[in-house]
Amino acid sequence: MRTFLSALPVILLAGTAIAQTPALAKKAAATTVKAAINKAPAPAKNYKLSGSPTAPITLEVYTDFECPSCRNFFLQVLPEVEKQYVATGKIQLLHRDMRLPMHQHTKVANRYANAAGQIGRYEIVTKQIFEKQQDWAANGNVDGAVAAVLPPGEMQKVRELVKSDSHLEDSTVADEAMAGKDGLNQTPTLIIVKNGKRTKIDGFTQFNILKSYLDQLLASK
Repeated sequence: MRTFLSALPVILLAGTAIAQTPALAKKAAATTVKAAINKAPAPAKNYKLSGSPTAPITLEVYTDFECPSCRNFFLQVLPEVEKQYVATGKIQLLHRDMRLPMHQHTKVANRYANAAGQIGRYEIVTKQIFEKQQDWAANGNVDGAVAAVLPPGEMQKVRELVKSDSHLEDSTVADEAMAGKDGLNQTPTLIIVKNGKRTKIDGFTQFNILKSYLDQLLASK
């Protein structure tokens, strides 16, 4: 015969089962739900976007991970842009992807970068992908390049996302659609946005030239 206590909900506390009254069970369930909500990850921000949202200028940088000129721009020019303009609130920076069909491994590199973005490691991984471009472009081992800068646990998360996340390329597809609207035909390409006007700069641009143009835009109304 079932007793009254045997019919009550049971929870585990420190490894021990205890009986609850209906009121206690309802309170415990509400507490559990609240805790789950508090532990749930916050919605991921756009990991390709950095800088102040109130900056007067947005610099959109279209790159392909296997493009040598993109590598040079990312490693030589972009750090100065980030230091002098993004960090000071003058410019908001948006990375955009444009995968070029002649590059054999760029789609894989793109998936790894986006997967890293999903776990908050976009910057360190994109830097590594560009730095080691010559290696993985020759042998296709993007995984090995990325694994060199991530702890094993984070790397496992990235691998799982690369393997199974069907939406991992959504932002890239959106970038490429915008590239079509912008009339892009090469990488790197810069789009400078001010007051809704989009100005395109094709190809690799030296920092001193870009700086001169940005300073003029910032000085004008």
